[in-house]
Amino acid sequence: MVIKTFKTSRAELAIMLLGLLCFLATLWYIISSSVSGGASPTSANSVNQVTQFLVNAQTSDDRTKFLSQFGWEIEPDPLDVREITIPAQFDEMYTSYNDIQKVMGFDLEQYKGCRVKKWEYAVTNYPGNVRHVKATLLISDGKVVGGDISSGGEERFMHSFLLPAEKVSDVKESADKV
Repeated sequence: MVIKTFKTSRAELAIMLLGLLCFLATLWYIISSSVSGGASPTSANSVNQVTQFLVNAQTSDDRTKFLSQFGWEIEPDPLDVREITIPAQFDEMYTSYNDIQKVMGFDLEQYKGCRVKKWEYAVTNYPGNVRHVKATLLISDGKVVGGDISSGGEERFMHSFLLPAEKVSDVKESADKV
């Protein structure tokens, strides 16, 4: 039997322990990132992905505040409330719809196959003479996970919660006239 021994100083031992801790921290980060990347929609990662604005939508007041941070005013009573299932496989239409979501930092890919609550509200302050404008909020676990502003009237359109640039210029022009 052969026994080998070696002697290390406290400084060398401290350096080896620090290296081991760095290795373990890196390993933990890699593992936790890969696990949360495919996490369920209720994970903190998927809900907190959008941090530049409020996403809380548990109450009617929360939903009104969510839309008002983009300048939208709505009727207090929703037009429609229902549960929907985000498709497990996106067709061309849902892929395009998800592109609208990505403009705001949302991504419905995380919710494929999941049930969400869909709230629709009448928008009362859309610029121009556009009628029948509605705000749609997709909500999971009391948080907004997507949605849009759309019109089914004569001027059919759909866009993110942000007002398109051409409409912003219309608003500025009408404000300048006043």
